[in-house]
Amino acid sequence: MDATTKSSVHTGIIEFRDYIAELERTGQLLRIADPVDPLTEVGAIMRWANENYTQAQLFTNVKGAMPGSALVGGLYSTRERVAMVFGLPPDTDYHDLVDHFGEAIKKRLPPKIVDQGACQQNLMLGNDVDLSRFPIPKLHPQDGAPYIGTLNIGVCKDPDSDWVNWGTYRGMVHDKQSTGLLLLPMNQGGMLMMKYHERKQVMEYAQFYGGDPIFNIVASAGIPYGVSEVDVAGGIRGVPIPLVKCKTVNLHVPANAEVVLEGTLAPGDTKAEGPFGEYPGYVVSGVVDRPVYRLSAITYRDNPVLPSTCLGVPTDESLIWLLEVAATVKETLKAKGIPVVKVATPEFSGGHCVVVSTKTPYAGIPQLISSVVWSDRNASVFPYCIVVNDDIDPANMGEVFHALCTKCNPIKDIHIRRGSTNSPLTPYLPRSPLKEKGYGGGHVLFDCTWPIEWDPQDIPHRLAFNNTYPDDVKQKVLADVKRWGFKSLR
Repeated sequence: MDATTKSSVHTGIIEFRDYIAELERTGQLLRIADPVDPLTEVGAIMRWANENYTQAQLFTNVKGAMPGSALVGGLYSTRERVAMVFGLPPDTDYHDLVDHFGEAIKKRLPPKIVDQGACQQNLMLGNDVDLSRFPIPKLHPQDGAPYIGTLNIGVCKDPDSDWVNWGTYRGMVHDKQSTGLLLLPMNQGGMLMMKYHERKQVMEYAQFYGGDPIFNIVASAGIPYGVSEVDVAGGIRGVPIPLVKCKTVNLHVPANAEVVLEGTLAPGDTKAEGPFGEYPGYVVSGVVDRPVYRLSAITYRDNPVLPSTCLGVPTDESLIWLLEVAATVKETLKAKGIPVVKVATPEFSGGHCVVVSTKTPYAGIPQLISSVVWSDRNASVFPYCIVVNDDIDPANMGEVFHALCTKCNPIKDIHIRRGSTNSPLTPYLPRSPLKEKGYGGGHVLFDCTWPIEWDPQDIPHRLAFNNTYPDDVKQKVLADVKRWGFKSLR
């Protein structure tokens, strides 16, 4: 297979290491054997690679880490790599990937419990727990400390049901046996923690790394409250996910994970966490007292591979989340009978904008679309919604920006909703005690559709190649320019 194959990459459960090998074989990953400093160099390399759309990076010689261990970055920072996780060709079209994503996360298949797994080949227990043996990077100079939890999956169980939540919640290293955790009131892990702590109970918590790459996809997706992400992962792969019981807590983790942290979060046990460079591309979260994750055990495979992501100016692994938002918003709009055509979440919005193309057979469709967007669990914190006519590709930011500047009347087509919830990580929010709860911003709709009251003859013709020339002329031109050797110089 090469980088433009039309064949599926894989089916069924995939080993994390097999995915890395596939990326390397297809030119999507580089192996770096030179010694690298995890506190000064690794983050800079990852950030440069992300901003220049280059390969993922496998660091096999991280200074200070246990022999045989490795650190990998950039695993899901491009659409090509995300497509490969789903078993799709790397060159899958953006909108085809969004549609596949939307269909995939509807599926459900419960896991199966197994007696043993590769994730428990090695064990650190109690006082022997030592995070410093792993290749944990300080990704940005401004970060408060090295962060092990950037591309992790946190596991916690609802005390009132069988629901088990998997979520990606960042973790800063405090010392060899504890980390901080960002569990906010609006994410599901934070909601479950509040249940325990309101009852003065300790919450057991596990955090695993690696395993099937689809685990990172579902843990970052907006899976509905009460639905276990492991069931979704099994549904996507078509086989039950094998889980093994943790050594010191009553939780289960994938048998093929690379590294597993086990421990607890106690009521009132907090410590200063942050700052950290986040997905909007800024250092926006300051130093705040957050829950302390106290480790009771670490299990890991022989020669463990630890995944990490260096967030910042797009692109990076937050792409997973953006694709999921586009997929779930489109599915919801279709279910409500709204004449939506395509949905995109532009990477360079930093997780702040949803763009929807639509037909407008009746009045108020842009307003209806925005209300549905902001009712989605994840899209609710995307403050900008841009609605365009169906001749605009919402994934083409040149077309979108042209429509915004030429069709959105600044007098009547910009609709502001004050006081709506924003992400606490939104850079424009002022620092205040309420920032952690998403206070201080709002939502805005940019209606870039032609006014419904206009006569069709009054709507200006948009002068683009695809909608200006007859089909026979376009086909001949496309054949000719290919034969003549034209190529894009941008």
